[in-house]
Amino acid sequence: MSSKRTMATEEASDINRSIFNEEAASYDHKHRKLNERLTRELQARLDFIGIDWASDDDDSNDEEGAREQDMKPKREVRLFDYACGTGMMSRALVPYTTQCVGMDISEKMVGAYNTRAENQGLSPEEMHAVLGDLCSESVDESLSSPELYNFDIAVVGGGFHHFGNPGLAAKRLVERLKPGGVLLIWDFLPHGARHHHHHGHGEGHNHTVSGDQEKSHDVYHSVMHHGFSEAQMREIFTAAGAGTDFQLEVIGAGFVIGHGHGHEDQATGDAAASEAWKIEEKVGEAGTRKDAGEDKDKDKDKDSEAFRRQVFFARGTKGAGGQ
Repeated sequence: MSSKRTMATEEASDINRSIFNEEAASYDHKHRKLNERLTRELQARLDFIGIDWASDDDDSNDEEGAREQDMKPKREVRLFDYACGTGMMSRALVPYTTQCVGMDISEKMVGAYNTRAENQGLSPEEMHAVLGDLCSESVDESLSSPELYNFDIAVVGGGFHHFGNPGLAAKRLVERLKPGGVLLIWDFLPHGARHHHHHGHGEGHNHTVSGDQEKSHDVYHSVMHHGFSEAQMREIFTAAGAGTDFQLEVIGAGFVIGHGHGHEDQATGDAAASEAWKIEEKVGEAGTRKDAGEDKDKDKDKDSEAFRRQVFFARGTKGAGGQ
């Protein structure tokens, strides 16, 4: 890896660690609608993902059928959730697996993931997260234990655009899959960069604002890539060793991301609409919305911006020759 690429990768890791430590406590509240929508979309695409799931029988609705289903021995299906955050991807797919293991560079996100799993009544054997960074030039030896390998599926939910080197991350993830395992990514198609506060390198990567104001800490500071095309994702998957049966599916409705300045809302005590990821669902003609909150947000913060994002799911299978 070149020294320039190494510096960019290490910088991305440092930025992500700092910002997502700050975001952890409020992340699920801010992104509730996004998480709910993505959970529905994921669970509707179990066949697309292509795993022989531990349990995917939705036909046992009666009590007797459900009891028989519970008595059946489950196939072992292990899921690795990298850049797991609070665990949305794991929670969406845990009903169909026997174990979910998360990993994140933010210790507070790891803590939130484990707290939510415990509150959901899941044992650590069923769902837990560990602290780790697979995007650094060298991976810590503590991440080489056998239980962190031989997964059936590895997922990254909305994390690729935060990675300094997504190709390296993909290779490291495929290394931890068993042959025939699946790499699954959700992220954004290419979109324009945000320009605000005279920031330096891309979408809000400068950590300071003008005047004597304190540092700004919003998730845009950690955005390293403004989306990925299908060709880019295919190339990343293929180079990583998971190009077999590659597919990319774009979710039809637009995802609208609004932001402000991270000011505290004195009326509610919650972080103001800044960095809230809102979902715009098309319900008829173009421009028709179910949620009219966008106009209210614009009135509340005239300096806010919103970008339409197209979300995709990409999947590929690790071939026999994958590392």
